[in-house]
Amino acid sequence: MEPRQSRGSVRRGLRASCLLASLLVASLAGAAPKPGEALPELSSQDLEGKTHRSQEWRGRRTLLVVLTDKDGGEEMRRWFDTAATQVPDSVHRASVLTFKVPFFVSADSARERAKKKVPEAFWTDTWLDKSGDVGKSLGLASSREPYAIALDERGQVLAVVHGNADSPEARALLEKLSGP
Repeated sequence: MEPRQSRGSVRRGLRASCLLASLLVASLAGAAPKPGEALPELSSQDLEGKTHRSQEWRGRRTLLVVLTDKDGGEEMRRWFDTAATQVPDSVHRASVLTFKVPFFVSADSARERAKKKVPEAFWTDTWLDKSGDVGKSLGLASSREPYAIALDERGQVLAVVHGNADSPEARALLEKLSGP
């Protein structure tokens, strides 16, 4: 009888651990910045190796597209292509590539790979975070779908969308960037 109780205890423990892990993942995924909140202070290097801080985005509306998985580049590009036709030129466009790159891949090597996929005109507005810390600071889960964040002139979040650029939520986000 003892072994059955022991197995049952193990099963209950495993179930409790799985439940706790899924709640933690759900809370992290849902911890993205909310409308009305200030974007946390962020810092990273662009594709040319120059260090930037998120304070640079203050003073103008900004579309920030964050990629948390190395395979999401095409959808990120669609966000910027869509924005080019739907928001005024005065809206700043920035991107952050934030994912764990293996330790044996240097930051310079990762930047060179990214440069091959990002047009040169956007290298200074594309940050590369090979440790994934920026994504963690923003409370974003790893996903092939990008996160788009609309910021007002004060660095306050207007809207956040995790998904495709052609969704109704994406259109609403882009409208907020165009509005007063």
